[in-house]
Amino acid sequence: MTIQANQKHSYGKLAKLLHWGMALMLIPLMLIGSYMAGLELSDPSRLQLMTMHKSFGAVFMQLAVLRLIWSRLNPAPQLPNVLTTWERLLSRTVTVLLYVLMLAIPFSGFAMTNFYGYPVNFFGLVEFPQLFEKNLVLAGIAKQAHVTMVYTLLAALFLHIAGALKHRYFDEPEADVLTRMMPLKPRVQSAKQYTE
Repeated sequence: MTIQANQKHSYGKLAKLLHWGMALMLIPLMLIGSYMAGLELSDPSRLQLMTMHKSFGAVFMQLAVLRLIWSRLNPAPQLPNVLTTWERLLSRTVTVLLYVLMLAIPFSGFAMTNFYGYPVNFFGLVEFPQLFEKNLVLAGIAKQAHVTMVYTLLAALFLHIAGALKHRYFDEPEADVLTRMMPLKPRVQSAKQYTE
């Protein structure tokens, strides 16, 4: 598969791969994170799940960095000109928020682990260097920030998905943006639907 840059009206192959790959990674990350948080400290499976969660979190963060770099090198396709000013503003705000959270959530998890006095273990193969010294007060703050940002991410994802579905099924056909990221048949074929 060749690396294809974003087009005027559609995302390229790498952008789509990163988008859907990271979306699929989020599901087990959130499920495992929620499940292990409810386990007793003495539960033997807790450490294994924690190592898996942190390892995939590290992978997720690297993909987020790659995605951010790629998005700077390849601007996103243009939004349809039929979108209102508030829809454009909300779209851009949610996109920026998603990028910030994709970086901040795994970083806060990394920091939390360090503040509790441990290095992050990557799939049991290597340990990342500890960036922060043990500090239980900061560990508690990092933990609360981690949880709060996960809930914020869920809200942002809801807005992201709801907006795409609204434009696809409830707005005029020219507002459809789902075809930029999914192999769907456009509701209309019109070059006039995009801003110049």
